[in-house]
Amino acid sequence: MPLLLPTLARLDGVAETRELVRAGIEPRQLTIAAACGDVLRVRRGWYALPSTPDDLITAIHIGGRLACVSAAAHYGWATPEHYAVHVCVPENASRLRHPRRPAVIHWGSALTSGRPRLITSRFETVTHLVGCLGPEDAVAALDSFLEREPAHSADLNAWLASLPDHVLRELCTLSSGCESYLESIGRQRLERVGIVGKHQVQINGVGRVDLVIDDWLVIEWDGRQHVDSYEADRRRDALLTAMGYRVLRFSYRLVLDEWHIVIAAVRASLDGSIRTH
Repeated sequence: MPLLLPTLARLDGVAETRELVRAGIEPRQLTIAAACGDVLRVRRGWYALPSTPDDLITAIHIGGRLACVSAAAHYGWATPEHYAVHVCVPENASRLRHPRRPAVIHWGSALTSGRPRLITSRFETVTHLVGCLGPEDAVAALDSFLEREPAHSADLNAWLASLPDHVLRELCTLSSGCESYLESIGRQRLERVGIVGKHQVQINGVGRVDLVIDDWLVIEWDGRQHVDSYEADRRRDALLTAMGYRVLRFSYRLVLDEWHIVIAAVRASLDGSIRTH
């Protein structure tokens, strides 16, 4: 038993019985560990640590791999706050297990050898994103891909070039300056009406700000991470104001649900403000 948990951890928390047996684990140990709750028997021939993410458990239970937005989240790309788990199953799959939670099925290749074999490749993930999500959400994920994995920028351009023209026409120009989902959504919507700024600008004495327009209007996109930073954010706003900047701060829900208020505030600032520094 002492060998089982470290072995599973080394295998990303999930493994087939044959992998564990090759690592020196006896089948009887797996049965006992599952009965005691030390490991989960996800489906026949598959075991996982209880700490394994639910979306990965769902993918294995169905008989596929994490795909699309679920795979993007695994890679650390920007994704919406809430989404169903996306699973890629073999094209010839005929008797899929009923998912334990809502799932979106993509049809593709079978499970592969090597790791991470339970998650679609970056190329497959990009293809799923642009074919499944709305253009804004797909671009948000790809923006963060460029920002976090610049070494793959040439690969991404090649992958996108292989897609049909009508798909590419729906996508906004990508930007490697956006670090979050909300920042990318805001960028796309502003650029769509001709408002372009500089992203992740370093300001002495304050640090980086999300967006600066015309060198004086600062926009901060407040995602979930800002819930616990109220005082720090207000201090930054005060410092920026003292330097002559105008600061607008928009929440996740305001951007997604009431964009008309956001764009009205930005336009009013640009139309009626005078640069003071």
